[in-house]
Amino acid sequence: MRVPEHGLDAELDRIASDPETRVLFRAELDRALAEHLAESAESAAFTEAAAEALRAVVQLPAGEHAA
Repeated sequence: MRVPEHGLDAELDRIASDPETRVLFRAELDRALAEHLAESAESAAFTEAAAEALRAVVQLPAGEHAA
């Protein structure tokens, strides 16, 4: 959810001043962060697997070094 720039301060004040809203905000923030971290870990694992697959396909002859 995007809050227009002019309403951002009011929204932050509302979150800060209302304990129930603050709890809901923190729960949603925690969920979003956990989701982002899981997606980042998944992406890193996919990238590493792709790199390993490429290394297996593109092997230099014995004794040669990549530039």
